[in-house]
Amino acid sequence: MINTNHNCAENMKYVLEELPGIKSVNEIKISNGMIERISVENKSLGTLIIRRLKADDSSALFNFYFHGLSEKSRNLFPPYPLFSPPVNSAEELASRIADWEKEDDWIVLNLIMGEQIIGVCLLKRYKTERPVSGLAVREEYQKAGLGTLLQAVINEQARLLNLKILYATVAPDNIASLRVHRKCGFKETGKLVPHYGYKNGIKEVDRHDIEMVVELNHG
Repeated sequence: MINTNHNCAENMKYVLEELPGIKSVNEIKISNGMIERISVENKSLGTLIIRRLKADDSSALFNFYFHGLSEKSRNLFPPYPLFSPPVNSAEELASRIADWEKEDDWIVLNLIMGEQIIGVCLLKRYKTERPVSGLAVREEYQKAGLGTLLQAVINEQARLLNLKILYATVAPDNIASLRVHRKCGFKETGKLVPHYGYKNGIKEVDRHDIEMVVELNHG
């Protein structure tokens, strides 16, 4: 079943079914220009669900972040305000999600297999001149094409919002992420962007990331 919104669901279905590893797209739900739910059939993993983050996802998301990602992966993906500054419990994370729900320029989508979150992607600050995206995939499911799937979904979400460009920042040594973004149309701008981390509770610049941008085709 394909539920259309602005006649974009069929185009999204076509784009996603062209991705490596995707057998079919079985359901797309869009509401007010925002992706609510996508069901895809992955050739090796079976049915995967992509759906919007809710406050009651906090326990599963906390588990994904602290038990599904290595320390290195968490350092590469500390999305503010969910996990930056560091969050100490699922309850605290639920509170942050509820607070963020009061804002209107972001969307987070969980990638779910069974009852487990195996990936997360986001689009934020999309009402500014510099909308940005980010993603992470559970360690044991990395190198399975899921990063490309998540970035493609975020690109499609950006198109639903009629964005002309989308930014991402990638650590220079994150070769897998650089590859994913290039596959999804991103190009380096030549600019380095400071990345902030926390050391002993103090916010500081811990590296400079590569800025990448994709121009979105609405044709």
